[in-house]
Amino acid sequence: MAMKVDAVALIDRHPVTRFQIGVLILCMLVAALDGFDTQAIGYTAPAIAAVIHLPMPQFGQVGSAGLVGAALGALSFGPLADVFGRKWFMIIAVVVFAVFSYLTSTSTSLNQLLAYRFCCGLGLGGVTPAFLAMGAELAPKRLRDVFVTVLFASFPGGGLIGSLTSAWVIPTFGWQSVFYIGAVAPLIIAVVLAIWLPESIRFLLARNMRQEEVRRTLERIMPGEVPPDAELVAPPDPAREGVPVKHLFMEGRAVPTLLLWVPFFTIFMVLVTVTFWTPAVLNSVGFSLSAAALIIGFNNLGSVIASATSGWAVHRGGVFRVLIPCAILGGLSLAWFGQATSSIALLCIASFLAGFFVGGTGTGLIAVAAGMYPTSIRSTGIGWAMGMGRVGQVFGPILAGVIVGLGYKVGGIFYAAAVPCFIAALFLVFLYFARPVMEADAAARAPAE
Repeated sequence: MAMKVDAVALIDRHPVTRFQIGVLILCMLVAALDGFDTQAIGYTAPAIAAVIHLPMPQFGQVGSAGLVGAALGALSFGPLADVFGRKWFMIIAVVVFAVFSYLTSTSTSLNQLLAYRFCCGLGLGGVTPAFLAMGAELAPKRLRDVFVTVLFASFPGGGLIGSLTSAWVIPTFGWQSVFYIGAVAPLIIAVVLAIWLPESIRFLLARNMRQEEVRRTLERIMPGEVPPDAELVAPPDPAREGVPVKHLFMEGRAVPTLLLWVPFFTIFMVLVTVTFWTPAVLNSVGFSLSAAALIIGFNNLGSVIASATSGWAVHRGGVFRVLIPCAILGGLSLAWFGQATSSIALLCIASFLAGFFVGGTGTGLIAVAAGMYPTSIRSTGIGWAMGMGRVGQVFGPILAGVIVGLGYKVGGIFYAAAVPCFIAALFLVFLYFARPVMEADAAARAPAE
């Protein structure tokens, strides 16, 4: 009888290798596409609105169309990735985004634009739970929070690239060129994923699938250290029969899941609404688009730094000790941003702080979701949490458009943007008290992962 070797324990004990870093970088490139697209549609909004003869206050529906698609993509692709695997759902979703990014550049009517943006969002939303689960499952358990938060830093990183790219290529090559880039880059990434990306070891072992593929991946991580005749196994992970989503509400997870969804909804609503509407709002009070690009660039920079370091902060200080103050400070920074319009320098500082604290909170929430659920439903848990965030993002641009259309000044708009951050902090406090109940119930009912 073959000796059984716990493959997950091997990864947990082994130092992080170049191969794992390489996979993480691939997933980061995929994540960056989302941030790039969000910035691209924000900066191209005035030009597109002129082409399709749409008043700017009504342009929020275009942003929301993509986010409706992203919400549906996250809600549907997450459970499918838990059933069929992470890798190929990532590739399919990236290709879908590439195709409809190109078609966005051909839009000549509102209906065309809404349809293309919806399908772009479907791809972007679908890829998110798969690559976040992949990052969480490839990392040693001791560094899971760090892997996930560094990975999520690529969202604002892509946004920073998108803002700088848009500010440069739009005046020179026209607004369509932004979406040409958004089509070519993901196709290249999809080819690289197909050739080089492995399937998640934890997923394959949880499904008792493709032992030789698991062995090949482990050999790339730790050459010569895997016993040749061993049967590779993973820690017991209870079988999940039926619809994966129902398991988010079983074994003590119902209340914590619902509590987690609220800060996802509010924080991600703020993140996308601020980056989507700020260029147009600042332009309406006399700031040039290049100045708006600089100011949003500082927002993205703050978010990149926070996202890249929040894994370390959460690892050292604890999730709730970090995220609750971050959400509060993010709301205060947004409120100040609305009052700092006397100079570009003040706006850049306020924008950086808002990006740092709100972006850091969003990244930390991903780490919470990745740690709350076992392997068999991790992609579903992340996908539905991100789906709630996407739903918030659907409403954000529309509500901001209504506020803009009603004639509210910059200060009032950003006071409104601060409120969801305080709501997120409150529900994180509730989640802090609910999680011990979930952990005790899960420990009593099912083996630990």
